[in-house]
Amino acid sequence: MIKKISKLLALCLFVFTVSCDKDFVTVKSDLSGAQNFNGNLAVFPVLAYSKKTEALQINNLPQSYLGVLRDQTYQVTTTANIVTEIVPTVFNKDFGTNASIESVVLNIPYFSTKLDTDEDGNSTYTLDSIFGNPTVPLKLSIYKSNYLLRTLDPSTNFEESQNYYSDAYSDLNLSAQQDILLYQTDTFVPSSEETLITELNEETLEQDVVKRFAPSLRLDLFNFPGAENFWDNLLEISSGSTPEHLTSANNFKVFFKGLIIKVEPITNDGSFITFNLSDVGANIVVDYTNDEEDVTGFEEDVRNPSEYQFNFSGITLNTLDNSAPLTNIIGDETIGDDNLYLRGFEGAFAVIDLFGNQDLDTNGVPDQLEDFQSKKDKWLINEANLTFYVDQTKVIGEEPNRVILYDLNNNLPIIDYFFDQSQNQINPDQSRTGFSVPLNKDANGQGKYKLRLTEHINNILIRDSTNTKLGLFVTNNINNFGTSQLKTPIILGASTSNEVEQEAVPQNTILNNKGTVLHGATSSVPVDKRIKFEIYYTEEN
Repeated sequence: MIKKISKLLALCLFVFTVSCDKDFVTVKSDLSGAQNFNGNLAVFPVLAYSKKTEALQINNLPQSYLGVLRDQTYQVTTTANIVTEIVPTVFNKDFGTNASIESVVLNIPYFSTKLDTDEDGNSTYTLDSIFGNPTVPLKLSIYKSNYLLRTLDPSTNFEESQNYYSDAYSDLNLSAQQDILLYQTDTFVPSSEETLITELNEETLEQDVVKRFAPSLRLDLFNFPGAENFWDNLLEISSGSTPEHLTSANNFKVFFKGLIIKVEPITNDGSFITFNLSDVGANIVVDYTNDEEDVTGFEEDVRNPSEYQFNFSGITLNTLDNSAPLTNIIGDETIGDDNLYLRGFEGAFAVIDLFGNQDLDTNGVPDQLEDFQSKKDKWLINEANLTFYVDQTKVIGEEPNRVILYDLNNNLPIIDYFFDQSQNQINPDQSRTGFSVPLNKDANGQGKYKLRLTEHINNILIRDSTNTKLGLFVTNNINNFGTSQLKTPIILGASTSNEVEQEAVPQNTILNNKGTVLHGATSSVPVDKRIKFEIYYTEEN
């Protein structure tokens, strides 16, 4: 309630100022970088440049990608593979007498929307969160992994968590850890069809539908050559006793180190499929039978079926390999870059120094920042914004809808993010739109992103907060402001007093599969396309 009243008072003050104070004060300044107008708007300079992220932490992300995606803007193809532990849901299982495996089925649901259901109960779906060209076939292979995924890092005497990075497939030589091939096809494409499980009705002699599965990656891991003996040996299902590795999760993880779900391009194109391996329907189910079932009139207990299930509840890695390094990332920390390159995955972001870096008196503080701070007892900040314009001549294909502004000194979104409490969990693109306006295009197709930093600027002016370096990142879910570590920290401003060692990036920039190119703030950029740093204020008399 207090927050709502404060916001209402601020709004009333702004309305009163606009309607009554017609003779606005002109801001005086001899500084060449600042452009001041007759009125309550001041435009200050910024220094902006790009940086590559290189390898990023990819263990235990909120979602996983699988596939091959071509980025036409950056002329780079990214391949996403999954390395994951599987964990039994039951230990010390009694399979019964003379048990034998009937089937082993992997099922990972796609994100999908049900469109319609006919009178027979058959449903039609459309697939969501699939990017690229899903009609292009990929080579899909599933291997037993020989690589032990660790929870704790041995290099820290097992005192810190083990991080894995996006270059893990090559860096850890996971190709050499591909053990038994459990499944392979050269014609994999995601399907929007539901899966029907049927059984013979002995009265009608027709097949009755007994189970339905929404569209999913659903594979038979038992009938592939060599796989049948593998599963028999893993479960020792016919032995009549429980093997040691099926008595606890830790024992199983050491014995069965996990799966490698690998894709390879057939052409230089493909698609990315989004998975949530924590989904209740994501599992491997072993269906078995035994002597107890081999009797006339046996009916299986639906609450305790003859099944043995594995979930993906252990460590999961989502490796992301680019076909080539990103090019044109200049990163000029002195004069800035003409273009700013933003890309998800192992990509790029922009560094923003508000108020520029002009320091004529060589006191280590930008002149424009000193000029702004001199207004401490004179200005009331109504609103402050940063506006970035897309270089439409360099962008090919769909652009990211959202960007987010981080305080790089503290690895957190700027304070305005937290002031905007609007959230939409179903559609994150509708969350915090006051802080970060989604991509907006005019009638000519010119796109721009606008971010509010009013409270951030108020902190600098009123509370003498540090003018921290800011990072502009693409994001696929603005509701999540967690971070992921960089394998190699980035040193920013090494030649200045404002040096920052950046150790992490927003977690959801890794999961954004789009990129864009923005105009910078250098003199080479047309004035109407340059980054705009605008402060709306009221000057107190």
